[in-house]
Amino acid sequence: MSKSLKLFGSTNPRSFNTLKIRCALAEIGADYEFVPVDVAKGAGRAPEFLRMNAHGKIPVLLDGDFALPESDAILWYLGEKFPDAKLLPLADGSDAALQARAQVIRFCDIASTAFYPAYSDWWNATNATPPNPLAADSALVKVNRALGVLESVLAGGEYLVGAFSLADISMASILFALKRRLPLDPLSEFQSVKAWYARVGARPSWQQVIADE
Repeated sequence: MSKSLKLFGSTNPRSFNTLKIRCALAEIGADYEFVPVDVAKGAGRAPEFLRMNAHGKIPVLLDGDFALPESDAILWYLGEKFPDAKLLPLADGSDAALQARAQVIRFCDIASTAFYPAYSDWWNATNATPPNPLAADSALVKVNRALGVLESVLAGGEYLVGAFSLADISMASILFALKRRLPLDPLSEFQSVKAWYARVGARPSWQQVIADE
């Protein structure tokens, strides 16, 4: 019997946008099929894939006949579909719940629109021919600025928005990429962020997806 959930993701299962969804699925304990898509070889332009995502990009979550692209939308969908996993604050109609849920998407946005572009800029500048050290240094300034924001937030709590949530999954996933690629540990000067990252890293779901090749 085929699984109702399928995740079409990067051939590198530790890639940021694929990793964060895999981690959310592991936290949920969902039974799903992972389908690697080799975008570099044109798999994203195949007609059957374009029917799921006209952009031809990964990741895409397929839930029965429902196809959902865009990694943050997928995270939110999973948080709503599996409320028992408590990856989103419960929507109980209160202002406190509304505000907490807004904070979750805020940090998912920071991971996707602050850290990830800076990481991409650094990677492209470093691997250009010839390398562009000025652009690489500029990207690192952006990374450190965003880390400073996290440091101020995490100085007041164990997780980004109260209890562990999608926000922590998304943020830890991009910082995992940075720690793997940058020549020096980007968290070394941010002690609250470093301690938080260790807490996330100790979770069984995180250890499971990081161990997968």
